[in-house]
Amino acid sequence: MLHILLLILKIIGIVILCLLGVLLLCIACALFVPVRYRVEAVRREGEGEPPVTLRVKVTWLLHFVNVVVRFDGSLFVRARVMIVTLFRLPKKEKRKKNAAKERDEKDDGAKTAPEKPMEQESVIRTEVQENTGQTGSSEETEDRPEESIEMTEAGEEEEFSGNPSFLDKIRAIPEILRGILLKIKGLFENMQYTIRKFCDKIKSVSDTIEYYRGVIEGETFKRSFALCKDEVLRIGKSLKPQKFEAQLVVGMDDPAATGQILAYCGMLYPLLGGHVDVAGDFEKKRLEGQALVKGKIRFFTFLRVAVKVYFNKDIRKLYRLLKKEAV
Repeated sequence: MLHILLLILKIIGIVILCLLGVLLLCIACALFVPVRYRVEAVRREGEGEPPVTLRVKVTWLLHFVNVVVRFDGSLFVRARVMIVTLFRLPKKEKRKKNAAKERDEKDDGAKTAPEKPMEQESVIRTEVQENTGQTGSSEETEDRPEESIEMTEAGEEEEFSGNPSFLDKIRAIPEILRGILLKIKGLFENMQYTIRKFCDKIKSVSDTIEYYRGVIEGETFKRSFALCKDEVLRIGKSLKPQKFEAQLVVGMDDPAATGQILAYCGMLYPLLGGHVDVAGDFEKKRLEGQALVKGKIRFFTFLRVAVKVYFNKDIRKLYRLLKKEAV
């Protein structure tokens, strides 16, 4: 019994180790196996040819993952894992249905219910509207005398009540003046409060500007900035294409302009080196050529930079200073 139990534990341990090994292998492949890219651009002038053709291809792990983007007048995108296509644009057209089924669907959709005559209903509606109009007018005529009586009674009450006297108006003047003075006082108080609040806001903004100015001028910010600058340059160097080639043919209407362009390209030769070849066409206006860019990217480079920046003491201290936390 004990022998069987130990054998089961041994098998479980072997399975766990195999799973861990596969997991570590996948992580290592994701970090250290580069993603390779290839960009090709071609421009041709002529009838029946697209003016610009662009092709971008991205692969990873011996074409295990393959992404292709092509533009030659129309866009084509395809993402594939081994032989399984995950995404495709434009999608493949589905097989057309039988013509008989399409005709049947059209016939079914074209069928509609017969229209019913509406003459009798319209006559009935007009008669009902006329009857209701007559009854409504008679009711309005009956209600009018009552309304006129109520209006006359209200007018008599207003006549008997009379207007307020002149003395009452004089007695109300102090209260009106008091209300006006209170409104003016409240207006000045609001203005004073607004001005004080605005001054406090300006003072807090100036204090904040002085604080961040001191942080930027400090040694912590300078060391952090130097570190980030070096790491960004290292990332840019890793993203630099390994291969860049271009062949161009340039021609202008004026041969002198073509000569000037070639002269400028000759001045840039120390920077471009032998990667760019420019030829001139002194007979006609022309711009043709092709370019090729190849390179690779490793995710380990980004991970190493992220870890180095995150665990740097100066970066963490600068982060707390920018958030105005206690250091």
